[in-house]
Amino acid sequence: MPNSRFMARLRWSLPALLLVVLAGCGQAAPELPLYRALADPPAPTTTTTSTTAPPQVMAQSVSRGPQLWPVVDNNIQLTGPPYTVADVVPAKIGVYDSPTAPTPLITMGNKTEHGLQRVFLVAGQDGNRYKVLLPVRPNGAVGWVNASDLNPYPVNYWIRVSTAAHQITVGNAGQIVLQEPVAVGTGGTPTPFGTFYLTELVRPIWQPYLGPFAYATSAHSDVLYSFMGGDGNVGLHGTDAPGSIGHAVSHGCIRVSNSGITKLAGILPLGTPLFVLP
Repeated sequence: MPNSRFMARLRWSLPALLLVVLAGCGQAAPELPLYRALADPPAPTTTTTSTTAPPQVMAQSVSRGPQLWPVVDNNIQLTGPPYTVADVVPAKIGVYDSPTAPTPLITMGNKTEHGLQRVFLVAGQDGNRYKVLLPVRPNGAVGWVNASDLNPYPVNYWIRVSTAAHQITVGNAGQIVLQEPVAVGTGGTPTPFGTFYLTELVRPIWQPYLGPFAYATSAHSDVLYSFMGGDGNVGLHGTDAPGSIGHAVSHGCIRVSNSGITKLAGILPLGTPLFVLP
């Protein structure tokens, strides 16, 4: 059963997400982004009525910093379940490149691009700092943040995706809650391997190819870097092409059935670890 903390967050977050637009992941056009979220709806086609557009939530989320984060741990080992996920508490949090670095290398906001609570998946603790997975390039990026800036809590859910078997398995501690075929990236645009986590949950309203729900993840395409302002972020979402499920056909995103993603949207909290395996 989902915990009360997550369900309370889900109740306030999903109505707001009805305004969020996703573009590109399910499209075949190579110039479109792998996964790009926009907060503005299409421009109105008439001026006969007065409407108020929803405010655009700017990413003010990541300060300017190095193009590629310098610390990578591709063999990171997580203890769990339960895993430790943590909310960012202050408006801005400093991210350090070592447990003892005197100054942060970048700062990140406590809200995501679309105004959701920013969370980190915690990998360990070094003194008064937590080692966390970062939702930045390159894949495997890890950093350290002050423990006093985080509100940690346990998460029992986990996701494993086998790209060779085209299969997703989702568990709650030792119980399997979903196992079904998925579509993954092609040979030219593969789904990256590694340990990642869920960073946002959106409900697309103009992109049927994303299905009814879509999670953004901390993973990034290893071959698609910058398209229409996006950065090749990998998503976990539904589809309007059910025949693609079970095949290697995407730009790197993980497509599940619409019934499957609807179930997951009701139970998986942000921060849930995602293990992508060959």
